[in-house]
Amino acid sequence: MSNLLTRKEQLPKEEYNKLPVFYCRDCLSLAVRRVAGMEDACYCDECGSTNIAEASIEEWEALYKEKHGFTYLNNKY
Repeated sequence: MSNLLTRKEQLPKEEYNKLPVFYCRDCLSLAVRRVAGMEDACYCDECGSTNIAEASIEEWEALYKEKHGFTYLNNKY
């Protein structure tokens, strides 16, 4: 068995939530990908946009709720 800790075990929730997220400014997707071999080249895997921003998870959640009318993180399918 591996001695590696999961992300949840490594950082308390409060610290983990302080880490910035990258998101698409056009569709607000968190599915941001880097272009291999090109530093600072990112795109949205959902819509293909290169209009990428960085924010706290709370700031992103507020933008998502404003655009879609519900929160993504607490949405149950």
